[in-house]
This record gives sequence, C-alpha cells and structure tokens, in this order.
Amino acid sequence: MIITSYNKMGCDALNIGAYDLSLGVDYLRKKEKSAKFPFISANIMDSHGKNIFTPYLMRTVNGVKIGIFGLCDSRLKLKKIPGGNKLKVVDPMSKAEEVADLLRKKGADYVVLLTTLDIRNCRRIAQREMPIDLIVGSSKRNRISLPILVHETYIVHVERGGKSVGRLDVSFLGPAGLEALPAAVRFKGKTVGDRFLLNHFFPLRLDIPDHPEIGPLVKKVEARLTRLQQMKGNTVMAATKAPKPVLKSGNHYVFAEACQECHPQQYKLWRKSPHAKAYKSLVEQEKYYDEECIGCHTLAYEKPGGFSNVREVGDFANVQCESCHGPGYLHIKSQGKEKLNKDLAGGKLCLECHIEDKSPEFDLETYFKQMCSKPLKK
Repeated sequence: MIITSYNKMGCDALNIGAYDLSLGVDYLRKKEKSAKFPFISANIMDSHGKNIFTPYLMRTVNGVKIGIFGLCDSRLKLKKIPGGNKLKVVDPMSKAEEVADLLRKKGADYVVLLTTLDIRNCRRIAQREMPIDLIVGSSKRNRISLPILVHETYIVHVERGGKSVGRLDVSFLGPAGLEALPAAVRFKGKTVGDRFLLNHFFPLRLDIPDHPEIGPLVKKVEARLTRLQQMKGNTVMAATKAPKPVLKSGNHYVFAEACQECHPQQYKLWRKSPHAKAYKSLVEQEKYYDEECIGCHTLAYEKPGGFSNVREVGDFANVQCESCHGPGYLHIKSQGKEKLNKDLAGGKLCLECHIEDKSPEFDLETYFKQMCSKPLKK
C-alpha cells in the first residue's frame, strides 16, 4: 500500500531506515521492484563493503540539478534484522562528506540529504560545512516542524506518524535578488546565499478528504488488519495472562451501574456522553481487536484488577466512572468512607487517551468541565 501510494504521488526517492529493514534486506529488495522510485542509502553495505541500495541519484527540476542521497543511523540494531549479519553500517559522518563532494563534482546545484539521524548528528554534519544544502531528518526522537539553519545548511524534520506534510520552496535568485519575488512571500522566508527558502507545514487534519485512489487502498489494508487481529484475538489473546493483583487488598471494580444510586446526576451525565458508547464505536469501526485502541475504549484493560482477554470485555466495555476514579468496591462497601480519586490528576488523566493524533480537536478544560460538572483546578 505504501509503495503504491508513493508511486501515485510521484515520489523521487526513499531513504532506508531501521523500520524498513524489519523484515530483512531480501524482503525489502523484492518490494523495491514494485516501486517506480529508487530505495537509497549511501552507508548500508554488504559484508564486502558494497552498497546494497542506490547510494544517490540526480534529478533535474526547472533546469536545476538536484543531488539526493540517504544515510542511516549507525546505531542500527543489526541483530534484530533478519539477515542482519550480512550487513554493516558505515560511519554516516565520513560518508556524508564523501557523497556530498561527489555530487558537487557531478554538477549538482542543490544537494539534499535524507536521513534517520537525530537532530544532534544533523547539526554535526551542518557544522562541518559540507556542501549539503538541505537535510531532511526523520528520527523518531524528534518532533520539529520549524527549520534550523546551521551555516548554510537548512535542517528540517518530518513529524512522526505521518501526521503532517512539509514542503520547502527553493528559489534561485537572479541579479534582481529578492525584488524579483512577489511581495506577499518576500518576508515569509529566508535568504541563504543566492537562494530564497520558504518553508510550509501542513497538518493532515481529519477534515481533509482522502485521495480517491489512495483512500480505498488504506481501507482495504485496514480491513485485512482487522481480520488478522481477530485471528490473533481468537488464538494468542485467548490464552489470558494470570490475574493481576488489585490496587488495594479486597478492592475491585463494580462498574458504572453501581455508582448511580449515590451519584444519579453524574451517572445521567455519563450515560449521555460519548464515554458510555466508547466500545460501541470500536465495534462499528471493527477495531475491537486492535490493542492500540481497546485500552482507551474500555475500563482497566491490562491494569490491576482489570481484564486482559480482548474476546471477553464484558462489563469492562466503555469508559466508565472507575476509569478515572479507580476501583469502587471498598468505596461502596464503606458507604463512602473509603475515598476515591477525586482530583483526577487535574484533568491530566484525560490526556492519556485524548492525544493530539487521536483527538485533534480535544480541548482539555472545556471537556473536563462538561464531563465533571466543575471547573478545572488551576
């Protein structure tokens, strides 16, 4: 699906990183045959010191020769890669200098490095003033949207999880300089040497429609994943783990229905909320076997006193009172003398599930007031 999508987008190159190698080099090389673009890496070598993938490429755009090369982090865990004993990763610093110089000699007007190096090592490359104009990093440790200029090298990082798309417009300035550019963009970018750089960052919001061809591809893969998760749920997950100890001796979960006798208003508020239908939404989307989803749509999944078998959710379905307040048996038995968690960590518990990529429009204070009927503590 990814390769097909990149083919439709007109992708020019894909730098190889750790996740791409997770099923082994041989598997990846077979997949490369279906790509209309090269897989590149200048520092992933075979046991004889030869490049496994294309080290670099040249593209001409509007008369400008662009050199593109890729580098992988040298900390690649070869022991975890099938056939990793046949690989070696050459020092990215020395290889960066070697390939950048080579691309300049071949006539590249603009040199682009695609890499999985973290921001510290991207800076190190730029500080050595190699003939590299743009570094595009994709380290999982970084979430940087604004570009960084080190000497005359621009460094940008793509956001993790494919949640945003970055675009950098590069204009080569002629004798007229900045005056040749439209006034609307002149003060939005940055001049580096004889080039004008204008960075754009586009969050992929939920209201952006799917591509008519790529959207159905994604849905097809999601349906296949659902079937695989169901198979896993009926086999591996059926062998449940040993029950975990409850949080406090004698305590356990009693579920939302048990709370309404003493807290009828809060119970009515909960019944009308999306929390009371959280598990149903998973069933409708056929995500109820997805371990990444079920924890935030049920009560106490994989928690002390909770459940572990996704086939037997039962009374633990939905986000309930005890999802935030904790197990309530001792609280009910003691007629309220055994206190529950009341401050709810100042609303921070909400943020365990309502993260940006899952709830992009979630506003903590507004939602917390609606659900808990009292102002958020400052």
